[in-house]
Amino acid sequence: MRNAILNEAEKDAWVISDILRGEMQIREIKFNLQPMLTYKLLCENTDHGFNIPNNQSWEMLTSNGLEFGKRLSIAFQELERLNPSLKHVFTLSDYSQFRDSLGLYKVAETVLNRQSYNRGQYDDPNPLTGTVTRYLDGLLEAILSREGAQGGEGSSPKGIATLLPRLLDKKSGSICDHASGLNGFLIEANKYARLHHGSVRFFGQEINVQTRALGIMNLILHGMYPEIADVKIGNTITSPQWKDEEGHLMKFDGILTSPPFAVSNWGYEEAEKDVYGRFRYGLPSRAYGDMAFVLHSVASLKKDGKAVVVVPHGVLQRGASEAKIRANLIQEGLIEAVIGLPSNLFIGTGIPVAILIINQNRTGTMRDRILFINAEEGFRKAIRNQNELRDSDIEAIVSAYRNHSEIDGYSRSVPISEISSNDWSLLPLRYFEKAEVDTKIGKTNINRKKYEESDLPKISLGDIAEVDRGMSPTKDEPVDQDATHYLVNLVDVQEGKIIPDGLKGIALSPKKARDYELEPGDLLLSSRGTTIKMTVVTAEDVKEKPLVFSQNFLRIRVSNPMQNDSNFIKAFLESPVGQYYLRAYQRGTTVTVLSHKDVASIKLPKLTIEKQRDVAQLLHQSDEEYQAVVEHARKKKEQNYSDGYSIMGISDSYVKLD
Repeated sequence: MRNAILNEAEKDAWVISDILRGEMQIREIKFNLQPMLTYKLLCENTDHGFNIPNNQSWEMLTSNGLEFGKRLSIAFQELERLNPSLKHVFTLSDYSQFRDSLGLYKVAETVLNRQSYNRGQYDDPNPLTGTVTRYLDGLLEAILSREGAQGGEGSSPKGIATLLPRLLDKKSGSICDHASGLNGFLIEANKYARLHHGSVRFFGQEINVQTRALGIMNLILHGMYPEIADVKIGNTITSPQWKDEEGHLMKFDGILTSPPFAVSNWGYEEAEKDVYGRFRYGLPSRAYGDMAFVLHSVASLKKDGKAVVVVPHGVLQRGASEAKIRANLIQEGLIEAVIGLPSNLFIGTGIPVAILIINQNRTGTMRDRILFINAEEGFRKAIRNQNELRDSDIEAIVSAYRNHSEIDGYSRSVPISEISSNDWSLLPLRYFEKAEVDTKIGKTNINRKKYEESDLPKISLGDIAEVDRGMSPTKDEPVDQDATHYLVNLVDVQEGKIIPDGLKGIALSPKKARDYELEPGDLLLSSRGTTIKMTVVTAEDVKEKPLVFSQNFLRIRVSNPMQNDSNFIKAFLESPVGQYYLRAYQRGTTVTVLSHKDVASIKLPKLTIEKQRDVAQLLHQSDEEYQAVVEHARKKKEQNYSDGYSIMGISDSYVKLD
């Protein structure tokens, strides 16, 4: 009946945050608020199996503010005593620690008690998707959003949480999330199953005690715990909790998971002597734990099970042991699809991610192919530079996957033979003839195949130039006094030029200096980060200070300047085709990097030195003319504004500083 509560969620979140900001740290707000919300919900509803402590109803607790925090703690302790399944869920926060608990009581009295959480009073009383649940979801989501990166811990973007269950498409059986966080995937999977009149049992494991507690409360808010969902505490790799009576890994019909990215201390030593048979396809890199979660998912599937796993791009393209694991999984026919997603979807990290779909139930010729979906451009800008998936983006991905569609530039079924020739890389961009890239002339659509198969003479960059990575200074080397050289880092290259003022002095031995010293004509190409920087070293750059370059750059030094021009190489790498290759070759998990071998393999047009210089001069002249026009327009604008202020009569009241 009363659904106006839904319009209050965001406003209530702001009020709560403002009240508690002075009493606790930002990241503490969610840990202290959610137990209060959940307790109020339990007290005001009877459609659950929990016992509420006598004489400690929410109404009685909030009747006055005297020692409110202490009384909350006592009520939560009693709640856990009466309900063993809630052990270590409500009592992780000690509410008596807050001085007089004035903020907590003010939140309870002025915000929480303005709304009834009795589901029966609203049009939709459904615990999973009804009015009260939608209000509480909106309230918590708004608070997490306001907390920024700290609030995003343990939660996945709403678009991804909606997308994954649709890709998994399980309406019965069992589903597990081995890095369950706040249990968003399990909740959305339940919504999907119920929408299709199905029934699923849910399982999870979470390593962080506080996150697990919040996740359990999230399941309670959605009417799932403990009847149809349970989450255990522990490290999935070193101490998997879901096992059968014989001690083997429990098998599931479906797995939905977004493991932590690039965990280094993931349990390599334990994996070497793993007793669960999870690493028969190979032992992952000691430095990165992403692939360990993928292999755990494979080992936890039933014979006809499917896993949908969110992974960073490093999982798709790292070499050595991980390339061997990918090769084994691909040759076994286990990997069904790879879906590239936009960057900046997750709070706190801008790295691009992908979805890996592992299917044990693939048959026939489809086992010899993998579907690639390039959905990197399908998003809208949200707050704080975050991107988010729209309903239309989700629908496009699901449709392409379910129909195994071949859509020009978007989805393609690739034979294993082609993947093998690409060193078992699963990076989607490598398998599309056409791709969109941003360039100096705007957004362009690249036809890679048309370029590579054209009659235009081409030559590999490595055949005409040396491509080397820069130096990594030791702690003892940076010394501005008695410096022998000056180190060029990423921040020192702006708008295609080396900015000399901020260069750091460094003392190098003659041998090391020879390896990394820059000469006029050297092309520097940034090798780390998603923003590509380039500059050609000039004689003026090294006139006053001998320069060396950091490990964040690759140096491209042409072997014969009489046959090849560095400025032409720079012009090609900045072109739509060059930008496509640089983007396609970017690797990495937390930070993208360019390999010197990949850059050396790029083929560029083979032109005479005269034509190379003509192209470089034409583009350089164009840049100069553009800057001159911009500068002229800037000066004219300033003059017009100054004239206007003079007419106002206020010119004597200010002095321009620059």
